[in-house]
Amino acid sequence: MKQEIKRIIEALLFASGESISLEKIREIIHKTFPIRAREVKQLIEELREEYRIQKRAFQIDYIADGYLLRSDPGMGTYIDQLFQNRRCEKLSHAATEVLAIVAYKEPITRREVEKIRGVDSSGSIASLTERGLIAEVGKKEAPGRPVQYGVTQKFLHHFGISHTGELIDLASAHSRDHAKGNSTN
Repeated sequence: MKQEIKRIIEALLFASGESISLEKIREIIHKTFPIRAREVKQLIEELREEYRIQKRAFQIDYIADGYLLRSDPGMGTYIDQLFQNRRCEKLSHAATEVLAIVAYKEPITRREVEKIRGVDSSGSIASLTERGLIAEVGKKEAPGRPVQYGVTQKFLHHFGISHTGELIDLASAHSRDHAKGNSTN
């Protein structure tokens, strides 16, 4: 049972791009295994120690009132190499969708983006954040205080606009131009 609970903790931390509160972890586990918060905290500490002893490439950190699975800082140079040319790559269709949603709805949480798209968007959000097109802009006043995202100055510069309100004007102009083009055909 102890190993299974540790696996659940790992899965939750692996799947989340945001820190998860001890209470949220306990609440999820408690549906299957009756467990107290202090027992969950002990298991997290055991996992942290196991990762340290095994010299794993990742670790569990306590950040923003919750736990987060992150790469070991010693792996930074290798991870940087992985993403070195990524900024030059084209955005995927999924990333483009997420970027449009964030631009029009900012500030917006990952879950709100996923509700609009109907699919997991954590990978696209990570990619857009790494590219500097979106960034964390605050925390929502809601349970768990989820991270909210918005577009960056880099995004505005890339699209030649001074604020996201101009996107509506651009979309309206594009729609008018498109309608004129279709009516003359």
